[in-house]
Amino acid sequence: MLHPERWHIGLAGLVLMAAGGVAFLLQSASPPHNAAWKQQQLLRIARWQSVMPLQAALNVAADVSLAKSKPFSPVDFQRPGAELMSWTPDGRGGELVLETVWEQVPSVFMLLAERGMRVAAFSLQAGETRHVLTLQLEGSNGE
Repeated sequence: MLHPERWHIGLAGLVLMAAGGVAFLLQSASPPHNAAWKQQQLLRIARWQSVMPLQAALNVAADVSLAKSKPFSPVDFQRPGAELMSWTPDGRGGELVLETVWEQVPSVFMLLAERGMRVAAFSLQAGETRHVLTLQLEGSNGE
C-alpha cells in the first residue's frame, strides 16, 4: 500500500514550495531600488529634520509657559454661568465640582491649563439647564 517513490515526489514538491516562499519573502522584504522610492525617502528625511527643531522649540515653550502659569485657586471658577459646588484638596491636586451651563465647560479646561493643573478624570452629569462637572485634578508641576 505504501509507495515510497511517491514520498520522494511529494517531499521534492514541498521543498520547492518552501524555497519559493522564502525567495518571495526575501524579495518583498528588500526595499525597491528605483529613483522614485529613493526620492520619497530623501523627502521624508528632510521633513523629519525640519520638524525636530520645531518639536524642541515647543518643549521649551511649554516649560516656559508652565513657569509663567497663574497659581491655582478654586475660587477662580466661581463666575457667571459656573458655580463652585465643592473643592476637596488632596496631596497633589483634588476634586473640583462645578455646576455650570454647557457653554462654560470648555473654558473650565482652558482655565485649568493656564493654572498648571491636569485633569486626571472628569464626569459631566446632565441637568435641565445646568450640568454638574466633577474633575479630578493633579498639579502638572508636582503640586
